[in-house]
Amino acid sequence: MEYSPSEKGEPPLWTQIPQALCKRNETCLHLSCDFETYLRARPMNHNNMAINPASNQAAALPHLGRFQTCDIDEHGRNLSGWQVRYDQVTPGGFEGELTEFRSDWLQLVRDRSNQALVKSGMAWKGAIIFALPLSANGPAFCAGHTLQEPSLIVAHGENLPELSTPLQLDALGVAIEEGALAHALERQGSRFEITDLPRCYRLADPTVRTRFAALFDNLLNGEQACLQKLEYDSIRRGIRDAVMLQVLELVAPDEAPPLNPTARKRMVDRARDYALAHLDEPLSILDVCNHIGTSRRKLQYCFQETLGINPVAFLRTLRLNAARRELRESSRVELVQTVAARWGFWHLSRFSSDYRTLFGETPSQTLQRTHLC
Repeated sequence: MEYSPSEKGEPPLWTQIPQALCKRNETCLHLSCDFETYLRARPMNHNNMAINPASNQAAALPHLGRFQTCDIDEHGRNLSGWQVRYDQVTPGGFEGELTEFRSDWLQLVRDRSNQALVKSGMAWKGAIIFALPLSANGPAFCAGHTLQEPSLIVAHGENLPELSTPLQLDALGVAIEEGALAHALERQGSRFEITDLPRCYRLADPTVRTRFAALFDNLLNGEQACLQKLEYDSIRRGIRDAVMLQVLELVAPDEAPPLNPTARKRMVDRARDYALAHLDEPLSILDVCNHIGTSRRKLQYCFQETLGINPVAFLRTLRLNAARRELRESSRVELVQTVAARWGFWHLSRFSSDYRTLFGETPSQTLQRTHLC
């Protein structure tokens, strides 16, 4: 794949391999070469296997993996080193694809999903996360803030803000070990404070997303001989250095306010906590409003502003996701009625209908598929 130069005539991100790296190689490289040419310039190691882009999983190359799944929980588990939970909020079957490159202090992840989701959890210890959408069908919501423009979220991996994502999301995540990032910031004299997170930055340069997407396209569509060379530390270091340089250009001190939860988001969280703590009762918005001390109209406004969905639909969706997760994780075949009742659904036919609408299959089909695997 060929890269398009930026508007300023600069070479693409992935061509900017440091001169010091070129000097270490047996073949001197020009900074104008593209990523695939760069890989070809390295000697081959015939003992390594390359990724097969058509397969669901790529385990042949330890630094590169690709996973495709129709199960939302499996999609979350494919993210190595992370502990995340994805809840589906739009109806229909789920389709997800995850591509991951990992080398030393850097992890690059491209996460694609067709349904709107609520994402929560944490990354590996000591990681600083940079997350940006490559494309999406609608706005995202983070900590009660609506993200209309292309944005970059920066957060500690162990304290990720909850994120509500739109349909047809193609997103990039860059996880950098805090020590490596702090060292680079110090050496370059940057005033960006790692401690003052999370933050959200507006992406002023539209070519940034194109450049990041181009790397994954080259990794997945590259020839076997090129992909084998990811086993060389100098190749991986070139990728790490280029990503670090780009990330440092995206963040600037005092350019974005801290991404703290809004008052509306805190009210939404209280409503959700109450609903999930009273699973032995049918969902009652009246009880929720009485507990948090607000009117139904104000509660609905808060949910719409922070999540883009009304409270009844959202809280029911959370319970449906929890019931599905239990059906998928059960070590024995449980009665659907038992699981439904445990999550506050007293009418089995209504539960089954809502379940099928949301996930594209019946609870019994979920159970059957789980125990056939």
